[in-house]
Amino acid sequence: MDYTNAPNNVLIDGKRQFADRDRLNGVPGTTMTAQDANDIVNSVMYAQEQGGIAAQTGDKTGLMLAIKRLSILAPFDADLAKAIGGYPKYALVASADPNSFGLLWSSTVDNNQTVPGADGAAWQKFGLGQFVKQGWGFPGLGSNNIFMGLRTDGSGAIGVGVDETDMGNIAIQGKGRLAYGGWSEEYYTPPSQGNHTVSLQFDAPLAGYVMVIGSANFAAQNSNQTTLSISVNGKSLSADNVTGTTAMSNHSCIAVDAGAVTVAAYLGTSATNPPNVGHTLSFLYMPG
Repeated sequence: MDYTNAPNNVLIDGKRQFADRDRLNGVPGTTMTAQDANDIVNSVMYAQEQGGIAAQTGDKTGLMLAIKRLSILAPFDADLAKAIGGYPKYALVASADPNSFGLLWSSTVDNNQTVPGADGAAWQKFGLGQFVKQGWGFPGLGSNNIFMGLRTDGSGAIGVGVDETDMGNIAIQGKGRLAYGGWSEEYYTPPSQGNHTVSLQFDAPLAGYVMVIGSANFAAQNSNQTTLSISVNGKSLSADNVTGTTAMSNHSCIAVDAGAVTVAAYLGTSATNPPNVGHTLSFLYMPG
């Protein structure tokens, strides 16, 4: 900006300057105009106004107080944004929402008059939920660099790293329950020389392990051969073939990936007139 609009100004580095009268060198000296005085005063008063300071002609501390106040990160101000032609790129403003106190917004473009948090606004969250506290205040914990984020392999798992070491995944309740259990029991008469399957399904939030138990309790001794097997996602894990029994059970444990998991208990018999049966399936999943 130019320092003066006054007549008789001189140029230094291409900028107009006030100049003292120098008769020896033929410099008539600068005569200040009202605009010169007003431009200076208005710029000072505007800074005080933005700092919440009531401008008073006899108070020479107003500008310093305004500078102190303005040095604190303030909430977004639409009037200020309009007055200065928009916030510059990388500018920081504080959130005015008491529910997100401590959140900062960083401008992603120059001349930014958009409102932080609004749809399509050119602001990026900075601070809230982006930092992990490290060690301080807890004896025995170091001040390492901690990293946490979603895995890039599409698994949906949340990984944690300390300095340059990948510590693996963590399980949190953000994706729902961590452990799952289920139970189902059906009472029926098996079809002649037929079979029946009891099944359950759940969504594993993370890779882990599932324990499956299947059982069959007949109302009377089944003199023919009976098969009881259990499976996970169609893979048979354990099977028993028994002749002449009233009760049988099977169980197994297997690793599963994150996603849909189907557990099942299959019961088949060679009897043409099998007795009634209570057919039970249960499972327990834990993230691993």
